[in-house]
Amino acid sequence: MFDLQEFLQGLDFLYASGRAKEAESYLKQGLKNAAAEKDDGAILAILNELMGYYRAASRYEECILCSQQALSLADAMGLSGTADYGTMLLNAATGYRAAGEFEKAEKLYEETYRIFRKHMTGPDYRMASLHNNLSLLYSETGRLEDAKKELELAMDTIAKLPDADIETAITHTNLGNLCFQMNRFSEGAEHMKKAVSIFERMPDGKDSHYASALSGLAEAYYHEGELEESARCYEKALREIEAYYGENDYYQITKRNLETVRDLLKREKAAAASEMTGLEMAKAYYEAYGKKMIEEKFPDYAGRIAVGLVGEGSECLGFDDAVSADHDYGPGFCIWLTKKDYRKIGKRLQEEYEKLPGEFMGFPAKHRTEQGKERTGVFEIGSFFQYLTGYAKAPKTEKEWYSISEEALRTATSGEIFSDPLGKFTKRRARFLDRPDTVRLEKLAVSLGKMAQAGQYNFGRAKKREDIGSMYFAMAEFLKAACEAVYLLNGTYMPFYKWRMRGMRSLKKGQKIRKQIEELMNGQMAGQGVEEKAEEQMEAICQLIVQELKESGLTKSDDPFLEIQKAEVRRTADIRRMEKEEEQWKEKSE
Repeated sequence: MFDLQEFLQGLDFLYASGRAKEAESYLKQGLKNAAAEKDDGAILAILNELMGYYRAASRYEECILCSQQALSLADAMGLSGTADYGTMLLNAATGYRAAGEFEKAEKLYEETYRIFRKHMTGPDYRMASLHNNLSLLYSETGRLEDAKKELELAMDTIAKLPDADIETAITHTNLGNLCFQMNRFSEGAEHMKKAVSIFERMPDGKDSHYASALSGLAEAYYHEGELEESARCYEKALREIEAYYGENDYYQITKRNLETVRDLLKREKAAAASEMTGLEMAKAYYEAYGKKMIEEKFPDYAGRIAVGLVGEGSECLGFDDAVSADHDYGPGFCIWLTKKDYRKIGKRLQEEYEKLPGEFMGFPAKHRTEQGKERTGVFEIGSFFQYLTGYAKAPKTEKEWYSISEEALRTATSGEIFSDPLGKFTKRRARFLDRPDTVRLEKLAVSLGKMAQAGQYNFGRAKKREDIGSMYFAMAEFLKAACEAVYLLNGTYMPFYKWRMRGMRSLKKGQKIRKQIEELMNGQMAGQGVEEKAEEQMEAICQLIVQELKESGLTKSDDPFLEIQKAEVRRTADIRRMEKEEEQWKEKSE
């Protein structure tokens, strides 16, 4: 006769002693022995255990196959509709959910709920488990509020049960993960800390869900900026996952998360110790390794290769700081080739570039990350500018200039050139800086029009309607246009939005405007109502804009309504355009 109790005790021993990898062969042998004894009850119990094993090992097809066999056998045994049958349905549904078959899983969960409601008159672990798993299904299908309600129902049920430490910890873990999904990181961190604390108090070893709690706590520490604690928790989680399930999908995800945290730790420590800017580091990396590589590996082309760091990234703007080190930050540089040279040596040069040391001054090199590969390495000059601006060469017509955003032009013209013997890259880049003044004035006129429409007209109308949403959007449009106007008044390109205010600090014109913009923004961030002083402050910004327009010789009008000033600036642009055309005509005539 097959002794199921003894068999299950042996299985528990394997898990408890860290021999989870032996569980599959143990379970399969148990199935054979139970079949030989024609013990259907034992077969059913072992199939349920195998379901759980395959699900945890990310072997979903085998998990679903076991669930189908178990339900078919249960039907044959006349167990359909019983509480035990409901438990099997719960396990099967969870397998389908893990496999991504959400519609099938939800139907099985609904059937499980009907069975449990019929047989359970009081608090029950199985009902709590159902609520937990339903929550996971809802969260995976985007129904986050429903998911939270299910977890709260699970916790309410568990609180009424004796000796429910494991279930309480699991539910805290699930609540923590859900809070992270909902961007409620502080709340999620509290749940994870409670879960880990419960697991670590357990006298008879950790439950298999302990790894999930550890990973969740690691994520909580990550969001709190406690990177060393985050790494410690991920390391413990990896050991737990490997002991129970081996190197499954969850192991690989956790491993990648740990590598990310370790990388950030290294960057953080290097940033704290370094006094170099990103551009200085890039140049030092080139001087230490790149220059020698080019001269030794490509001596015939060394006098034709341009090198520097231009393009995306705070370091190209000179705005990098300690915070910049938390992502794609490190030594790296660009190598620019003519089209002909790129065809001949571009691939080989890129291969040699990627062989350069993967670390410099404590920072991982940029070319070792997917993001860094797009920002550093070997480029054909025309393709480089095409990628950043949409044009391989600077536009020739005003229409073409209008089509390039201020941010794109700033990106293409920021940074530093370390070496350019041919001068071709330098010359092409300079042409992107030489935008026609008439285009600048036309763009300025558009910005003034937006300020008038959003701040001087639509904001007040939205206020009368008590339409808070429209008021906020109007203010946002006004602020963006105001910043753009200040950059255009200075004749320089505006950077990506997160650097706009920082970049304005170094501009010669418009410092009073910048301070007024900051005052308006600070009032909103401090919790003032959107209407409080906002109209007055926006009007003050418009007055300051008019002053700058007059000082720049772009208007003679004192009218504070910027729609009027828009027309004045356009008139100035037309006059300058005609003067330029007349000058060009005279040159041709001579």
